[in-house]
Amino acid sequence: IKENIVKINKFYKIKDKDSGESTKSKIKKLSKILGKNNIDFQFISAPENVAWLLNLRGKDSEFSPMPHSYLIINNKNSQIYFFCDLKKIDKNLRKKLNNIAVLNIRYIEHFFMNVKNKIFQLDSNTCSIFFKNIIQKNNLIVEKQDPIYLFKSIKNKIEIKNITQSHIYDGVALTK
Repeated sequence: IKENIVKINKFYKIKDKDSGESTKSKIKKLSKILGKNNIDFQFISAPENVAWLLNLRGKDSEFSPMPHSYLIINNKNSQIYFFCDLKKIDKNLRKKLNNIAVLNIRYIEHFFMNVKNKIFQLDSNTCSIFFKNIIQKNNLIVEKQDPIYLFKSIKNKIEIKNITQSHIYDGVALTK
């Protein structure tokens, strides 16, 4: 009898020097905006934004290094909740994600149901109706574009250098 063996592709963290900015610095910028807007919780439902914020990558998509995950930031106490498949996180990565609660993605619905009378910011372009309905049962929702999209659009020197290098590699590959 042949067993179905499913390979678990682990998430991995890219170095701050390779992204040009630390996770801590990115979170600080995001928290500042949330504070100005009096937001209690930010729900980050777009995996590409979770990846950017945490400098984290995965192999959950065939052509893009996105980790299938969600992130919730409690801006009032600076606690961050990272929801994912726990099999994709090893001990080494948990250490690198210090001060971030790593939780099973199956319990995100339960998490939302236990938060009451708070102001949640979410992006209606990326947040499912399913999650929106659960959150709004007990909380107020502010629908705004995820601020991370703006942050990602402004490239630092390292990102510009990496973009230039990737264009060179692409040009060489196309020429060959």
